[in-house]
Amino acid sequence: MTTLYTEKEILEDIALFSEEFPHWHKVITSGLPVYVNINDSDLEEKLLDPEDPIFMAYNASATMELPVALDTYFTNIKTDLTQIVDKPKSIFLLDIEDNLALNVRKDYGMAVYSTSNLPESIFTFAFSLDLEKAQTIDTNWKGILSFEKPLSNSLIITDNYFFNNEDNNLNRGFSNLVNFLDAYLPNKLAIDYHVTIFAEDNDRTNEWWIKEYGKLVALIKPLREFEINLELVLGSTIHRRRLISNYVFGKTDQGYDVFHAKKIEDVRFDNEFEHFEIFSNLDNLGTKYFQASDNTIIKLEKISNSVCEYVSVNGNSSGRMLFGCNKNKTIKNRLLN
Repeated sequence: MTTLYTEKEILEDIALFSEEFPHWHKVITSGLPVYVNINDSDLEEKLLDPEDPIFMAYNASATMELPVALDTYFTNIKTDLTQIVDKPKSIFLLDIEDNLALNVRKDYGMAVYSTSNLPESIFTFAFSLDLEKAQTIDTNWKGILSFEKPLSNSLIITDNYFFNNEDNNLNRGFSNLVNFLDAYLPNKLAIDYHVTIFAEDNDRTNEWWIKEYGKLVALIKPLREFEINLELVLGSTIHRRRLISNYVFGKTDQGYDVFHAKKIEDVRFDNEFEHFEIFSNLDNLGTKYFQASDNTIIKLEKISNSVCEYVSVNGNSSGRMLFGCNKNKTIKNRLLN
């Protein structure tokens, strides 16, 4: 779940000085769960004090979540910041050196910021592109994803028909996936990157998929120096073409099989690609993108659990297959754990 972990002092400033922190004030009052570096009794005292900034912000907002005290967790993560990887959709505002926060972002692809140098806003970028049949886009997916890469260490794509089409015996889904990852993955990372694709098995046998999955991994592995774990969950999915990374919610209306497999710069059908960072619609009266991302992951967790339970007992069979998962037939992707 998308969550904010914050020091008490910066939360008080954001709550009290909304004009100085307009973006962050919208974040804390958006319905996002907020965990604070404070003990239970001190937080309870603050929430009973009508003059306290946190009390005032909470009672003035119809959408702000009641903050939760979690001082022991903050002590633990500041002792060992690698623990943040267990919270892959979370944002951390910590009393640490700015250089340390910057290095953690680079190493782990996660949103960790020093309270001494808090950016005015984060994750507000939105991008959409209408794609026309036979349109030529130089450098394929890199021509679409020409903006700054978002922080990430994990990715999910759900598209029922991703692997259902071929150009002269070349699977377009495979071609598009390799090129998409080459455009989307961070240049450097200190940990492994998790990719999970939810799709149908295209009525192919387990033997066919074993062979082709091996070829696909062989193409993806050299894209970066860090390890890339590709996971396929093949079965009925949510019938929506979605992309989710740590802080992004994306979608296409005609799937991620965008380009031809041979003429890789030519768009195959009219399509629309949309890429929204999770706070890019905080003013929306309806569903926020971080909520849409969380809701989609909940649905995908149910689907993946069902497929995992079946395969662990029966093995891969038509309609339910797993590749790249743990040996005990559980999902590796940290976004789904």
